[in-house]
Amino acid sequence: MGENVSQEDKRKVVAGNAKEHHCSVCGKLNPATICHPCEDRIRAEATEHKRDIEKK
Repeated sequence: MGENVSQEDKRKVVAGNAKEHHCSVCGKLNPATICHPCEDRIRAEATEHKRDIEKK
């Protein structure tokens, strides 16, 4: 049995299956797991937290 699937239909399927990546923190479209602004914010918060602990 032959398939009657056009090249255009095949492209639609491939494009439909393409997974869009989003930042895990802010949810913005980004190829990385965590975007650079969120990564910088997390590092700054961790550094601040470390300083607070060391003051005690």
